[in-house]
Amino acid sequence: MIATQKRRDVIVHYHLFKNGGSSIERMLRSSFGHQFQSFDKDQSSGRIPAIELQHYLQNNTEIRAVSSHQLLPPLIGGEFRVLPVIFLRHPLLRVRSAYLFEWQKQLGLNTPKGSFSDYIQSKFDKSFSSVIADFQVSRLSHTDYDNPRQAMKSHDVQPLERAQNLLDSLPFFGLVERFSDSLTWMRSIACGRFPELEITEYKENVLQCDSGSTVERLDAIRTEIGDSLYFELCHRNQRDLQLYAYALGSFNRVMKGSNAATTKPTLVSRLRAAAASR
Repeated sequence: MIATQKRRDVIVHYHLFKNGGSSIERMLRSSFGHQFQSFDKDQSSGRIPAIELQHYLQNNTEIRAVSSHQLLPPLIGGEFRVLPVIFLRHPLLRVRSAYLFEWQKQLGLNTPKGSFSDYIQSKFDKSFSSVIADFQVSRLSHTDYDNPRQAMKSHDVQPLERAQNLLDSLPFFGLVERFSDSLTWMRSIACGRFPELEITEYKENVLQCDSGSTVERLDAIRTEIGDSLYFELCHRNQRDLQLYAYALGSFNRVMKGSNAATTKPTLVSRLRAAAASR
């Protein structure tokens, strides 16, 4: 009788731009050392289908965790048992973080080179589809295992449904606005399979103060850029806003089921049970 070969456990971090990924990447690098690798193409606009990561891992058997800005779903198949790590962020708060990164930090400036309104308008002038327009749905709705390009029409509802289905299939996911709770959920899922993983809350690449509630911060954005541009920004992020609301509802149900008033060991076990019931 031939024994069944055990599938290889690998953490795959989908490093969505401005979704807290630098902090997760530091945690993985610190935990796994040389067994962690970043996996991106040289071109910033590159995209990587799942088949490429499958081949990469097959040829690099020592790797236990990877992080990629450009990797697209679905999860890789073959002899791997993947633990996906995906964090979502409120799309409008994410746009402000992108502004501070692209127009200040990336340029090595003490202050942004232009106003937040200027940044948004410059993106809108180039294309309806961009890094600040339904970006999260665009990335998470991808389903082609071999092809990195998959069109998303402006009024197509299927990408939102596909992104929601992906979230539903995950053992856990994170929210940037609930980072500590997200790491607790991650710990409950990951540490049994990856004992070397140290779940630590780093604050890497943080470019803005996160004080105030989400509503207060959104009100501040609306005041800063004006009603007209704010509503246009919402319009171009309709699907991302719906995805975030869907994710927040799922996240809150898991957290409620975990009974966060318990001690940490009990909380972790309750999170496992709550996640299993999703």
